Amino acid sequence: MRVLNIEDTPIKHRKIRDVLEGCRITDIDRVGYLDEGISAYKEALASGNPYDLVITDMWYPPTHGADEEKCGDKLVETALKEKWDVPIIICSNQNYSYPEIFGTLYFSDNVDWEGQLRQYIEQLRKQI
Repeated sequence: MRVLNIEDTPIKHRKIRDVLEGCRITDIDRVGYLDEGISAYKEALASGNPYDLVITDMWYPPTHGADEEKCGDKLVETALKEKWDVPIIICSNQNYSYPEIFGTLYFSDNVDWEGQLRQYIEQLRKQI
């Protein structure tokens, strides 16, 4: 399974990566900006090696040097508009609900977001 993680916080990315590696997923790319995430997805698709999953934060900069925005919304809008054929999970420290994507994770020490991510991975494996 190949995963793109759009996350501008290195510590949060490391925690997500640890869960994915615990699920035997090692092909993980990380970008920190919206424009990089969209480009990475499109380049992977064009190369014939598409991502099987996109995990995105909600708040991160649209481009290098810009202030954080609600770019997770923008990514989902782009994916739906362009009909991306990839499951998307929003992983944020705020609790969001997006019925039009694969799932959401509430990234908090007070909930078992790691267990939920493992469940999402198992669901995806059954679909592949």
